[in-house]
Amino acid sequence: MLLSLVVCIAMKAVGVLLMSTFMVIPACASRRLSRTFTQHVVLSAMLGAGSTVLEMLLSALANLPSGPSIVMMQLAIFGCSVIYPRLNAIAI
Repeated sequence: MLLSLVVCIAMKAVGVLLMSTFMVIPACASRRLSRTFTQHVVLSAMLGAGSTVLEMLLSALANLPSGPSIVMMQLAIFGCSVIYPRLNAIAI
């Protein structure tokens, strides 16, 4: 119930494409780096929030649009998770 409420409100604020990338890309990246479901959930939230905050700062400094920049940062994180094997240091 709470997830559906958040998704509905966020879709009006940021759009369908950006909301779907916020839900899918961090989860896919964290699945490749985690071993348990708890690690997967925590790492997914950390990757989503971290990439958003980092890219909001970088897009403000470089005067870039924030939406596409966040998606590109999340895709870069997913690309790194595909290239590198599971890292024990990242797993919580």
